[in-house]
Amino acid sequence: MRILVLGGTNFVGRAVLAALERSGHRPRALIPPGVQNPALPPGVAVEAVLSAPDDPRGLRAALSGVDAALSLTGAVFPALEEDPLALVRQAQTLAEAAAESGTRHIIHLSTLGAAPASAYPWFKAHGLAELALQRSGVPLTVFRSGLLFGAGDEFSTTLALLLHAAAVFPLPGGGQTLLHPLWVEDLAAALVLALEMQPRSSRVLAVGGPEHLSLRACAQEVARTVGLRRRFVGLSPAHARHLVAWLLSLFPHLPVSPLWLDYFAADRLAPPDTLPREFGLLPERFAHRLEHLRGVPWSRRLRQALFGGVRKSAAR
Repeated sequence: MRILVLGGTNFVGRAVLAALERSGHRPRALIPPGVQNPALPPGVAVEAVLSAPDDPRGLRAALSGVDAALSLTGAVFPALEEDPLALVRQAQTLAEAAAESGTRHIIHLSTLGAAPASAYPWFKAHGLAELALQRSGVPLTVFRSGLLFGAGDEFSTTLALLLHAAAVFPLPGGGQTLLHPLWVEDLAAALVLALEMQPRSSRVLAVGGPEHLSLRACAQEVARTVGLRRRFVGLSPAHARHLVAWLLSLFPHLPVSPLWLDYFAADRLAPPDTLPREFGLLPERFAHRLEHLRGVPWSRRLRQALFGGVRKSAAR
């Protein structure tokens, strides 16, 4: 099948493009115009189409001749200067273009906690984006995913970076929030299988890895992987927001965001058996897939984060 991938240059998109090619599909990546070269996966044959994801004419052209569209633009949090509701505009544009082009299937990557009435901007944006796509009339599969990690991510990598900066590490709410980490390669495999199923009706799947872990447990595992011993202390959500605002005023390139704190404000969990039951996949445990954190020159990365060169956002 020929698949249009929106968001193919983020760390999830790169994994998905590689998985599509390995499975014999022909991926087409929508590349937004910009001054930087697109971060496409090396060694993967990808047809590139230059267009902004909210450009109706460009998107209709990109959908020409494709069997399905895979929307991954919401896989990572936006940068601080970006509007979270841009995700909704992109979803509305995709819905209209897909309906006009006769696209047979849309898969949208959402997040656990997505709801149009959510008090948190990023989760509200995802909920509204889901609604826009549901109204297209095109069969839709929504993956509400747990926290994604893997090579190039901004969760485990950001944790590892920040852990190198502080021997006493503060965790919002004492790190008791429960998360449902999912390895990006497991998600990519599930997305490919969902594309091949081509359902005739829409459905929503809540997916995560095999375990529910607290933020503290995740931070402890990351510290162990990179060879650090850290003391973890609790911080109230309000104080955590003040701390992040203060840090960003001093070091605006730090990869932290208030949106990241929103993610840790509530438990983000899915049934642990969704991937085995729906796709026959046995997802990897968080501790077993942190090899991307080993061998990284963290001191140099930390200097770049403090004084420039690292994107100001955090992962979902």
